Amino acid sequence: MGFKKYASIAVALMAISFLSEFSDFADISKAWNNATASSVVKGEPPTAIYHAFNQNYADIENYACGLAGKGYSHLQISPAQRSNPGPEWWKRYQPYDLSVIEGLGSEDDLRQLISTAHSCDLKIIADVVFNHMANLDGGEDFEDLSKYPNLTPEDFHTNLSNVGARPCSINYSDGNRDSEMNCWLGGLPDLKFTDNVKTIQKAHLRLLLDLGVDGFRFAAAKHMPTNVLNEYINYINQQSRGNAWNYLEVINDDDTIGEDYSWVAAVSDFVLYNDMKEIFTQDGDLRSLPAAALDDSRSITFGNNHDTMRALNVAALNPYSDVTDSYLATAYVLARESGTPLIFSADHAGAPFIKTGVKFRQIIKQREKAGAYTRENILRAIDDPTILLMERGTEGFFIGNKGIGTFDIPTLDLTLSTLEGCYVELRNNFSVAIEQRDGKKYVTRWGTWERGGIEIRGRDALYFVRASFDQCQ
Repeated sequence: MGFKKYASIAVALMAISFLSEFSDFADISKAWNNATASSVVKGEPPTAIYHAFNQNYADIENYACGLAGKGYSHLQISPAQRSNPGPEWWKRYQPYDLSVIEGLGSEDDLRQLISTAHSCDLKIIADVVFNHMANLDGGEDFEDLSKYPNLTPEDFHTNLSNVGARPCSINYSDGNRDSEMNCWLGGLPDLKFTDNVKTIQKAHLRLLLDLGVDGFRFAAAKHMPTNVLNEYINYINQQSRGNAWNYLEVINDDDTIGEDYSWVAAVSDFVLYNDMKEIFTQDGDLRSLPAAALDDSRSITFGNNHDTMRALNVAALNPYSDVTDSYLATAYVLARESGTPLIFSADHAGAPFIKTGVKFRQIIKQREKAGAYTRENILRAIDDPTILLMERGTEGFFIGNKGIGTFDIPTLDLTLSTLEGCYVELRNNFSVAIEQRDGKKYVTRWGTWERGGIEIRGRDALYFVRASFDQCQ
C-alpha cells in the first residue's frame, strides 16, 4: 500500500462532487440486439468495481444506485474499523480497534448503504487491513503495544529485548520475503498471526458479513503469510456459503510477485499497470499492445489507484506525470476481455469515456453469457503509435486516440476482422456500418453515409456495440 511514506494532505485535495448527477446515456436498447440484462450473482467475478475512495457511507448511499445503472456490479468501500484518528486518508489504513465501525460512518450507516446498494443489485466489497495496527505516536522506532484493545505485546513482531521497539526494516530486494513478513511498514506495528489475532480478525470479517458485505479486499496482503490469507478466504467462503468475492492487494517487488498469492484469490495486477504506464505516456507506442499482465483472468486491473497517484501519496508507485494518460489506460482496461476492472472514483468523474467503458463492458459481458462471440483481438488495420483499435468478437469494438489531434482517415479496411454489420457508439449515439465490398470489408458509414473510415478526437476513446442494421439507416 506504499506505507513507507505518507502524503500528509487532507482528502479535501481530492474534493470532487461524487453526489453530482450522472449524465444519462443515449437510449441504446435497440443496439443491444435483444440482449437481456441479467442480475450479477453474488460470488461471481465483478463486471466492474467502483472504488468509493475514503468517502462517507451516507454520501455513497446517495449515488449507489446511479452506479448500478451505469454498469457497475460492485462498489468498494474504504476500511470500516476504528482507525488512527485524523483527516488523512492513509490513517484509514491504520487500525486501532477492529470490533468497532467508525470513521466513515456508524455501523447503522454502513448497514443502510449495503441495503440500498442491494436494492439495485449493486454488491459491496469492504477493504480490510490485517497486517498491522496504527502508528499512534507518529514515530517509527517504538510503539506502546499495550494500548490496542484486546491485543497484547505477544501479538506483535517486536524486539524481544525492548518490547515495543521496531525489530527491523523491510528489504524488498534481498532475495527472500522474511523482512516483508516480520518487519514493520515504517512505524506501523506488525502483527503476528497468533490465535488471538486471528480470532479478532475473523470476528471483524463476520461483523461485515452480517451487515451484508459481499466480499473483501485484503490490503497489504504481500506482507501476510499465504496460509493465513487462505485460512481467512476459507472462513469467508464458509460463512458466506461461497457467495463472497475477494481479492488481495499484492504490489510486485524484487522479492514478491502476484503469482505468489494468486492461488489464494485474485490479486491486483501491477504488472499490467506498469506496462501500461510506459505505453500510454507521451512517448509510448500503442502498437506494442497488448500489455503484459498477470496470467489470471480474475486479476484486478486498473489504470490508476490510490497507491499510484502523486496527488495522494508522496511515495506514489510509478505515477503518471499526466493523469489524463491514466484515463486512457483505464479506457483500455475496460475494453479488454480479461481482468476485473477497478475504477477509482476520481477517474470515473474525470473522463466521460470511462463511464461509457463501464457500460460497454456490462453489455459485452451480458452478450458473452448469452453465447455471443466476444473474443478480444487488437486489430492492426491502423499503423499509428497513437491509435488503438480492438474488436470484441462480432459484438463490439473500441477505438482509443492518445494523440492530441483528431485522427481522420476516409477509408478503413477491416477484412481481417470479425466485425460486420451496424454498430452504435454508446456515448455519442452515432452509427457505423462495416460492409462487404469487392471481396473485402470496409467501414462504409461513419455517422452518415457520406463518409467512411474513422474520425476520433484527440485524447478520446469510443465504444461501439453491434445493433440491428436499421440503426444505420
